[in-house]
Amino acid sequence: MQIELFYLKMGSLKRKYNGRMTIMLSSFLVSWRNLTRNKKRFFFTLIALIIGVVVMAGMLIAKQTTSSTLNHYEQLYAGNADYWIQSNGFSFQESELDWLVDREDFDKGNAALLKQGFVELDGVSPAQASVRITGVASFDNGINELPEKEGDVTKEGLIITENAANLWGKEIGDTVIFKDMGSMEVTAIVYEGSMLKSPQTMEKAAFQHSRVMIPLDTLQNWTGMEDEITNYRFATKNHERSDELLTSYQAELSSSDLYIQPVVIDGRQNNDMEGLYWTFNIIAILSVFISGFIVFNMIYASIIERRKEFAVMKSLGYTNGNINRLVLQEIGLLALIGTTLALPIGILFGGFFQEMLMAAIATQNITYDLELTVPLIISAAVGILFPFLAAAFPVYQAGKTPVMEAMVDKAAQQRASKGGNTIRIVAGVICTGIGLIDNNIAFLFLFIGLVLLYPLFMRGIQSMISPLFKWIFNYSGKQAIRSVKQFENRNVNTSAMLAIGVSLALFMSATLESLPDGMESEVRSTYGGDIHVVKESPWQDGDLETVEAMEGIASAYRFADIPNVTWETQNEEEREFSIMSFSGEAEEAEIFLITAEANEATELATLYLGERALAEWGGEVGDVFTMNTPSGKTDFFVKGSVQTSHYTNYVAFVEESTLRTVLNWTGQYNLAITANDEASIPLVYDQVWETYGDELSNVNSASMTVAQSTNALTGMNELMQGLLLLIIVLSAIGISNTLFMNTLERVKEIGTMRAIGFTKGQVRFMIIAEGLIIGLVGVIVGIGYGILVIYLNSQSDQAQALLSFTVPWTSLILAISGGLLFTFFASWLPSVIASSVPVKEAISYE
Repeated sequence: MQIELFYLKMGSLKRKYNGRMTIMLSSFLVSWRNLTRNKKRFFFTLIALIIGVVVMAGMLIAKQTTSSTLNHYEQLYAGNADYWIQSNGFSFQESELDWLVDREDFDKGNAALLKQGFVELDGVSPAQASVRITGVASFDNGINELPEKEGDVTKEGLIITENAANLWGKEIGDTVIFKDMGSMEVTAIVYEGSMLKSPQTMEKAAFQHSRVMIPLDTLQNWTGMEDEITNYRFATKNHERSDELLTSYQAELSSSDLYIQPVVIDGRQNNDMEGLYWTFNIIAILSVFISGFIVFNMIYASIIERRKEFAVMKSLGYTNGNINRLVLQEIGLLALIGTTLALPIGILFGGFFQEMLMAAIATQNITYDLELTVPLIISAAVGILFPFLAAAFPVYQAGKTPVMEAMVDKAAQQRASKGGNTIRIVAGVICTGIGLIDNNIAFLFLFIGLVLLYPLFMRGIQSMISPLFKWIFNYSGKQAIRSVKQFENRNVNTSAMLAIGVSLALFMSATLESLPDGMESEVRSTYGGDIHVVKESPWQDGDLETVEAMEGIASAYRFADIPNVTWETQNEEEREFSIMSFSGEAEEAEIFLITAEANEATELATLYLGERALAEWGGEVGDVFTMNTPSGKTDFFVKGSVQTSHYTNYVAFVEESTLRTVLNWTGQYNLAITANDEASIPLVYDQVWETYGDELSNVNSASMTVAQSTNALTGMNELMQGLLLLIIVLSAIGISNTLFMNTLERVKEIGTMRAIGFTKGQVRFMIIAEGLIIGLVGVIVGIGYGILVIYLNSQSDQAQALLSFTVPWTSLILAISGGLLFTFFASWLPSVIASSVPVKEAISYE
């Protein structure tokens, strides 16, 4: 009996489960039928959603991958060390650190010596054959890490980079001869990185060393520098790092020329990527916003078409909640399909875009792995959730459909109250006013103001272009103008999306066009001379006299550049930068321009901070700034902020007298040379190499710095133009979708027009004219706002004199032609469909 009851209960449960599954399946089939009721509208909405998610995924993948790659290379340079010890001279005796290895907190370390050398190559200049040799005590203790390509980086021998192997024609096992030193067999070839990197071409080799690694004892024997090292990196047990530990190390070194710094991963001196990341975020947000607006239009139109259906459902007992769930299920189905299809395409697009980006901005071959996890999670979440957010108002409208009003088929009109229009205009004026403030966040309010004020722009421009459209399209143009006014809210929002895309395209292009000139002007005004020469030993008075006596040199002066000085932000995050010295009055310094200065008197030593460094620190001019310097932990009074071309403005400057009295820095290893004229620079360059070649650790010039700063922008212009053209295409899809909805809501009207004599051609021209009006207004407003944004940024203090007011004529023509061309094609299909509806069917359309 119990067994029979058990089987009866199991059968009942099975029938309930099957029944629920059938109901669910039936429910999804109904949602699919409703979603695809108008297949063309569904198709274009799906395409728009896919493009929006694809662009967002691509931008996030590019941003995350670039950030991760740069951090990875910085991590490789830092290795597994926690601290490193250096000297204010070029080298020091390794025996001076015997005390360190006896400490209980010491785990392991690696000594290194850096020396200048030359590779024996035929037919090249000394500069092209120059090589910076790093000798390390251990290849396999894990302190130094290298991105291995071929061979074995843990085997003692000669390690060269991929570029150096190509330039010198060397492979694993080949021998490289170093002039006046010795020879060694290549045991490993590594990818370019922060520790070892080499120029790609012989032309670039004239201005950049190749860098290689060999055993420390070999380099010491070659150079006669027994027991001498340049730095010592070490790890503590359990990688312990604390202020108390650092203080104890500093106390041990206080009576010597040595100093210790924590190893900090901070690549801001070499890479200023914040602006690029901000651009990626704006493009991603804009693409999803336009896609969401297209989804909004589709759902809203679908609900308007089904008002009678919802009324019947309510009369049969459906509640508002039931109807809302039905519509939300349709949105979920659309979002799921679109996001599922978009993510794989987004990965492909992200990979392609990342490759193009690296080719545009990288100065060397860089290996990277695409970062997919976080970008795909964010893109999937936005792709699923944003359609629900976009459709919130239509869903609300669906639930509150009045039964009697819908049953008598009283049409829903797009009417906005006079009070609502006034509020929108006032809000638009306020947002526009906020957008004129010199601030990146306020900049976004300018576009919010554009959307809010767009009805005024639409009406004003439409009244001006109406005669033109009436003349070109005759009666079809007159009807098109009336139709645009009939669905004003929808058309206004669609046109506004195109305007934003056009304005951003112009702004990005103008920025990338004017930046090279602005960057060159900044470099020339703050570089300090024409050529900078860094020697392994301090420049003495005799050296200065020798250099100034060379042909083609107008003047020369010495300065210091103290690397790897660490400090903490206001949020207690570790950072590092360099400290450069200047002589004389700060207002007359050649290596920076003062942008703000404090008037207070202070007993502390003073410094000037680059604006990026000041912003990263989080303090203000006039505050006290604490750093770990060669003399230990030291407080400075921030005298002012400056703009400079050195180290991407992430640097500090101190007066020359501060070097010895406060920083315990005794030598000046850098020399700034001013040539008589531009033509004399190559002559000066050759003379410096001939005289001091075996002592030079680096030679750079203002011209080379300009080239490095601007080369990356060359490829970025085309890349950004293509990307923003995609945004315009997405906006054109929105126009097509809007015209589809406008047409569907006027099928009976179009049928009546056909019945009284309108031809198919006139109907087509009418729909095309509607699309062109929407597109033309979008292009005109977009150009106007684009030029306004360009002007505001050229006057901005945050642009730091890098941007000038430049109208990008090529991009302007591309925006006009692209916007109108895409709009024309977007209007063509709705026009063909509208003209092909049979008259009898159109007149009886419900």
